[in-house]
Amino acid sequence: MPLTFDKLRQANRTRQGEWPGDDRADLAFRALEVAGECGELSEAVKKYLRAERGIRGSTASLDDIADEMADVIIALDLLAGHLGVDLGAAVRAKFDKTSAKYGLETRLSKD
Repeated sequence: MPLTFDKLRQANRTRQGEWPGDDRADLAFRALEVAGECGELSEAVKKYLRAERGIRGSTASLDDIADEMADVIIALDLLAGHLGVDLGAAVRAKFDKTSAKYGLETRLSKD
């Protein structure tokens, strides 16, 4: 079954209700959480490239990168939920706006 932003939001809300201390996770915390997860993703990509290029040091796999990508999306949804932003609608609008700006035909709103 495909995952939607709505399903993620619902699961995030439910799980955060189980998470000790979540009631103290304010806007600043959520924003820093996103930034931290983006940093971890960047680090995984660096380690993947290190392995690919034969540079000595710790390495990461595509699975590691996928895990970090997922963490970014989960954290971003938590931030969006805190602000009351419909992430699906925001992505659709921004995608279509960029297509229009550059004269591209592909739009998400056509679906």
